[in-house]
Amino acid sequence: MFSNIAIAFLISLGIALVLFLVVKGIYSRFSPETLHILVASLAIVGSTIAGAVAISSGKGIRYVVFLEEGAKEMAGRVDDLQKEYWLDRYGISASDIASGYVEGAADVAKSKLRRTRTLSIAVMAVLNGLLFLFLLNAGSKAVSWRSRQRNADDLDDLDDVGRSSSFDDLDLD
Repeated sequence: MFSNIAIAFLISLGIALVLFLVVKGIYSRFSPETLHILVASLAIVGSTIAGAVAISSGKGIRYVVFLEEGAKEMAGRVDDLQKEYWLDRYGISASDIASGYVEGAADVAKSKLRRTRTLSIAVMAVLNGLLFLFLLNAGSKAVSWRSRQRNADDLDDLDDVGRSSSFDDLDLD
């Protein structure tokens, strides 16, 4: 289970870093701040949990298939024993009865595990999509805030155009 969580964490961290790099490429003046790191870490934690569930359910499906094949094999052995001791007089086969139960239980378990895997992958995608939209929004706000700050500084510099500067006060004669 720890390996599933570690794999999911690395995938989530990689996705978050890629999203940061994409937003940094779109908005070159964007720099992550505390709020951005907090939101990204929450998205990484949620995505890690969803990813661990997706990986575990995928492994669970393989385990159910393995158990199903083992149960069918055991039912086949029971049929062989039944024939060996002449217990099949009435045409009742243990493998026919057992395989119906085994297939039914395995199908229910596999469908629930597939649904869980699909839902957890969707949760991962939604969390990462929300993180991307948040970062894009924050990037556009950072660029517009910085451009407003720069424009205000430029206007302050224009006010000093007619006044004497410190170089004018120097007596170089």
